[in-house]
Amino acid sequence: MMKEELGFKSNAAQDTKSDKENKSNNLVDCDKVKSMLLKIFLCVRYYIDLLIDCAFGYFKDSKRQFIKKCSNPIILESATSLARKIRKRELTSEQVVQAFIDRIKEVNPVLNAVVDSRYEEALREAKEIDEDIRNGTIQDVDFQTKPFLGVPFTTKESTAVKGLSYTFGLVPRKGKKASFDADYIKLMKEAGAICLGVTNIPQLNLWQETHNPIYGITNNPYNTTRNVGGSSGGEASILAAGGTAISLGTDIGGSIRIPAFMCGVFGHKPTSHLISTKGMTFRTGKEEQTLVVAGLLSRHADDLVPILKVLVAENANKLKLDQSVDIQKIKIFFVSKTNDFSVSPFRQEMKTILARAVNHFQEILGDAPEEVQFEGTKYSGKLWKFWMTQESGSNFCKDVMNREGEASPIVETIKHFTVGGDFTTSTIFNFVNGLLPTPKNDWAVAETEKLRQQMLDKLGNNGVLLYPSAPFPASYHHAAYLRPWNFNLFSIWNVLKFPVTQVPMGLGKDGLPLGIQVVAAPYQDRLCLAVAKELERAFGGYVPPFQTQTE
Repeated sequence: MMKEELGFKSNAAQDTKSDKENKSNNLVDCDKVKSMLLKIFLCVRYYIDLLIDCAFGYFKDSKRQFIKKCSNPIILESATSLARKIRKRELTSEQVVQAFIDRIKEVNPVLNAVVDSRYEEALREAKEIDEDIRNGTIQDVDFQTKPFLGVPFTTKESTAVKGLSYTFGLVPRKGKKASFDADYIKLMKEAGAICLGVTNIPQLNLWQETHNPIYGITNNPYNTTRNVGGSSGGEASILAAGGTAISLGTDIGGSIRIPAFMCGVFGHKPTSHLISTKGMTFRTGKEEQTLVVAGLLSRHADDLVPILKVLVAENANKLKLDQSVDIQKIKIFFVSKTNDFSVSPFRQEMKTILARAVNHFQEILGDAPEEVQFEGTKYSGKLWKFWMTQESGSNFCKDVMNREGEASPIVETIKHFTVGGDFTTSTIFNFVNGLLPTPKNDWAVAETEKLRQQMLDKLGNNGVLLYPSAPFPASYHHAAYLRPWNFNLFSIWNVLKFPVTQVPMGLGKDGLPLGIQVVAAPYQDRLCLAVAKELERAFGGYVPPFQTQTE
C-alpha cells in the first residue's frame, strides 16, 4: 500500500514537473512567435516609411529652392560675441541689427519664416543705443544688467510682442496684434535685446509642422521641400538661415526641440515652472498645471547659458548656472531602444550618430556610458495625451474658435474634407485624436510617477541621458500625417518636466541635420548644456545651410 501510495505520489510529481516543462516550453515558443512577428512588423514599417519618402519626393523634389549665400559675416557670430563687440565698440548695434534685417529680406521670400516685423523701430532703437554708448550714458557696467544690449532677437507669433501679429494661426484672430509683451519677452527686452519680428507657427502650436491658413507653410533652409518641425518652426528656420541672433520659443511636446533637430540648431527646454507663461497664446501665467515652458534656440552652445539666465531671471540661482561643470565627472547614460512601436524604426544614420556620441564619452571618461531602458517610455504618447487633458484653463475645441464658441470635431472634420474650412489638416487630426479614448487617470498618474522616479534614481544630480531625437532626419512637407507619433521621442520630457537640450550633430547623407537629445533631472539644466557644449566641440555643432565667404 505504501509503495502504491509512494508510486502514486511519484507519478503525480512527475506529471506536475512535466506540466511545468510543457508550460515553460509553450511560453518560450510564444515569445519566439511574438519576437518573429515584431521583427516582421518593424521590417514592413521600415520599408513603408521609405516608400512614403519616395512618393513624396517624386512630387516635391523638383520644387526645391535654395537660399542665398552669406554676404555679411556678422550674421554667423554668436549673440554673446555680438554683445561683447558692441560693448567694446568694435561694432555698432545699428550695424548688427541692419545685418540681420538684410539677411531676413534675403531668405524670407523662400522660407516664409518671419510673418510680421518691426524693422524701422528696431533700427531706431539700435541707433539710440549707439548714441548712448558714444555719449557715455551707457557704460560698461550697464552691460552687466543688460547682457544682450543692442543684439536682435525674434520669437514665435503665438507669443505676445506688443504691436506685432498675435493670431496663433487662427482665422478668427486674423489681423490681431498684441497689446502687451509676454513676461519672458519683457525680460529679453530688459536685457537690452531688440525684437525684429515674430515667426510662423502651426495652428494653436499643436502640430509637428509649421503651417496655418493665415501665413501658409514654412520651409526648411537645408531643403525647402522638407518640414521645419513645429511649433517653433519659423524660429528654427530663420535662425538656421542666419536671420536672427537670439531665438525664443515655447515647448509643450517638443515644440522647441523638433524644429531645432530638423533645422540643425541647439534647442533647450528648461526645467518646468521657472519661467512665467503669461503671454503664451491664451495663458495668463496663473496656470497650476501645464506642460508648456518657454525656452531658446541657438546656433552656438556659448549662447545657451547666458540666454537661459535672462529667461529664468530670479530663478537662476535654482539652476546654479554659474556653477562650473566638470565633464569628466558626469555620468553618461544612453537609450538606443524606446520600445515605443508607434514610433518609426530608426534608420542607420540616426543609430550611428548616437553611437558616435556614446563612443566619444567612452574615450574621455573613466567610466563607459551605460545603456539603460525604461519600460514606461513605450507609453510616451499615451502619457502625453493624458497630461494634455489636464492643462489648466485649456479647451482645444474652444481655443481653436478663439474662445468665441466651441468647435464640433465631427462637423469640422466632415467640412474639411468636403467644402473646406478654417482649419488645417493637423487641427482636424487633433480633433479626431481628441475623440479617441484617453488613458485612465489612476493609471496615467501612477505610470508617470513610476517612470519619473526611475529616471531620477538613475540620473541623480550628476547624470545625463543621451536620447534619440527622431527615427530619421526632416521628412517632406506633410509626411508627418502618415507617421504622427514620432514626436513621442520629444513629448515624454514635457510629461516628466525634465530639462532637455537638442544638440546638432552634423549633416546626414542627404545634407539634412542630425542630432540627439541630452536629458538631465529637474534643476540640472547646466549638465545638459555642458554636455551640449562638449558635443559641439567634438563634432562641430551647427553647419550653415548656405555658402559662407570662406567657401
